[in-house]
Amino acid sequence: MRVAMTTLNLFRPSVGAFAIGMAQAALDAAIAHCGAREAFGKTLREFQGVSHQLADVATQVEAARLLVYHAATAYDAGSAGSAGSADVAKTSAMAKLFATETAQRAVDVAIQVHGARALEHGHPLEHLYRDVRAPRIYEGASEVQREIIARALFRE
Repeated sequence: MRVAMTTLNLFRPSVGAFAIGMAQAALDAAIAHCGAREAFGKTLREFQGVSHQLADVATQVEAARLLVYHAATAYDAGSAGSAGSADVAKTSAMAKLFATETAQRAVDVAIQVHGARALEHGHPLEHLYRDVRAPRIYEGASEVQREIIARALFRE
């Protein structure tokens, strides 16, 4: 069991890193689209409701990236025995949870600003939309991550 948990603590930040890549791709697509697409005489980026959504997503992506770095660093800093510690488990769960939930939101926002075109077969966002769901399940679903975090909080 200890070996299994230590392995999960290693792979959860990896899944988080994968999710960050998806989130960044969605954000980049949304930024490019909003800079080029015009509606009502101005680009989408000039609409505060759109630009503020992208600002929020960009902030969440950066926060997720830092949390994944922190979890990976915490894992690497520990010996093989302490890499299975409750603190590493909590940090790994937080990184995986936040990164995958952020990726889901980033893809949702990108599709929203693109409109129906983003769901056409072959569009990069259509691909991300299908694929972003899986990381929220890998290495334990989001609900499992919340349980790991909660248990660690009450142990502290």
